[in-house]
Amino acid sequence: MENALDEYQLEAICREHPIAVAMFVPFAIARLHRESSPTEARVRVRMRNIGGQPEEERALRLFWSVESMAKQPLAVQEHVVTEWAALAMACVVLAKYTPLRLRAVALQGDRFDYWVTDGRGDYGLEISGTLEEDIEGRHRDKVRQLLANPYRNDGYAVTVRFAVPEVLFSFHRFEEQAR
Repeated sequence: MENALDEYQLEAICREHPIAVAMFVPFAIARLHRESSPTEARVRVRMRNIGGQPEEERALRLFWSVESMAKQPLAVQEHVVTEWAALAMACVVLAKYTPLRLRAVALQGDRFDYWVTDGRGDYGLEISGTLEEDIEGRHRDKVRQLLANPYRNDGYAVTVRFAVPEVLFSFHRFEEQAR
């Protein structure tokens, strides 16, 4: 990892995105929380084709307030906790490393989860989370899904592994699907 350590306050996603993402904060905390450091986590962020860079790796210190932690057990199944935690992490990397913001939830059948915008164009965003699964394989599957979208839109994929916190964030042109 690079020597520089980026920092981001998890709750800031609520101010950064124009749709209601605050509900995802406790889920990210549930997946990132460690007894040794209950209000912060270090996350490896790997970016591909983001901002014109072929590949870049960053170290991110993500921190949150005790008030944002769930006071009771989360009332959803474990796989939902993981997916919603991944959604929060996607909001973090979008806000921290790009001008992109979540614009709207995609419709069923769109082949991605959200529409994102940089103010000039709209893109698809496919998000996936896992506890321990191979992040590269899962990411490839999500990129294929994203590129099968019916709009022929370019887009982004974010895959998050929580066992050892890592985010894989990439940009893809629709034309890639023809290869």
